[in-house]
Amino acid sequence: MNVLITGSTGYIGHQLALELALKGYQVHALVRNLKSEAIPKHKNIQLFEGDICDLKSVLCAMKNCQMVFHTAAYTNLKCNKIDSFYSVNVDGTKNMLEAALQHKISRFIYTSTLSVYGPSYKNVSITESQPRLASYMNDYELTKSMSEDVVSSYEQKGLPCVILNVSRVYGPGLKTYSNGVNKLILSMIKNDFLFVPSRLNSIANYVFIKDVVNAHISAMDNGISGEKYIIGGENLSYSKLFNIIKHITKSRIKIVKIHFSFLKACFSIINGCKRILGQPLSMTSNVLDSLFTNRRSSSEKAISSLNYTVTSIESGLIQTINYLIQKS
Repeated sequence: MNVLITGSTGYIGHQLALELALKGYQVHALVRNLKSEAIPKHKNIQLFEGDICDLKSVLCAMKNCQMVFHTAAYTNLKCNKIDSFYSVNVDGTKNMLEAALQHKISRFIYTSTLSVYGPSYKNVSITESQPRLASYMNDYELTKSMSEDVVSSYEQKGLPCVILNVSRVYGPGLKTYSNGVNKLILSMIKNDFLFVPSRLNSIANYVFIKDVVNAHISAMDNGISGEKYIIGGENLSYSKLFNIIKHITKSRIKIVKIHFSFLKACFSIINGCKRILGQPLSMTSNVLDSLFTNRRSSSEKAISSLNYTVTSIESGLIQTINYLIQKS
C-alpha cells in the first residue's frame, strides 16, 4: 500500500514515516528541502519535493496513494504573524484535502493538537465531547481549530477523515521546536539550577512518541470517519514530572521558582527591546500561558476504539533519558 506523509522532517512525522516503511508500506514523503538532514531514510520511502501550500506538488506526491497522514504544521508560538500560521495550518490543510478528494483517498488522518479544546477545569479531564469554553491563547490554537473545521467540511463531501488530537509529546526522536519536554530533560541532566515559573501545580498530559505513532497507524484500520480521538498519556503536574526526572537521573538539580507574573513582565520588556532592534523574540507571554495552562485529558475513546495503549510515564522517561544521554 502507498501512503503519503507530510511533515516527515518533523518530530512525529519522521518517526511515523520510518515505522510505516519498516512495516512494508511504500511511503511518499512530501518535503520542501531534499537536502534536509531530518529526512527519514529507508528503501521504502520515496521523496517528493514540494510544499503543502502548493497544490500542484501535493497532487503529484499523492498520486497512486491510498492513505494520507497529514502531520505538517506551523508551530512556532514565538511568531506574532497570524499569516504564517494560517497559510500552513489552514490553507495548506485545504490543499491536502482537495488533493485527497481528487485522488479518492480511502482514509485521511489529520494530526491536530489537544490545545484546540482549551484548558481543562478543576479535576475534570478533557474529552472529545468537551466544547471549548475559553478564548484562543495563540494563533497556533486558533488556526489548528480552523483547520479541523476544514477537515470536517471535506468529510461531509465524502472524504473519509479521522482527526487525532495529540497531547504533549516526548521521547526519542528528532530535536525540533515542538519537543520541549526533551529539552527540559536535557536541562535537568546538564545543569545545577533550573529557573522555572512558579505555577508548578499546572497539570498537562504527556504522551510517549511511540504511542503517538502507533495511534496513527491504528487509525488507518480502526478510526471511524468523522471522529476525533485524543491521543495522550498520563496527567502530571510540573512538580511531579520534575521529581520523576530527578529520581531517574539521580540529579541533584535545584529548582528555583520565579513568580509567574514577574517573569511575564520581564519577558515583555525584553521582547519589546528585541522588536525595536529587529531581533528574534525570546520566550513570550503567549508561550508561557500555553505551557502553564491546565490540560488534563482522557484517551479512553482511543483506547476503546483504536486499541490504543499508553506507555507509563516512568517507562517512557527512562527510554527518553537513556536516548538523550547517548546523543549528548
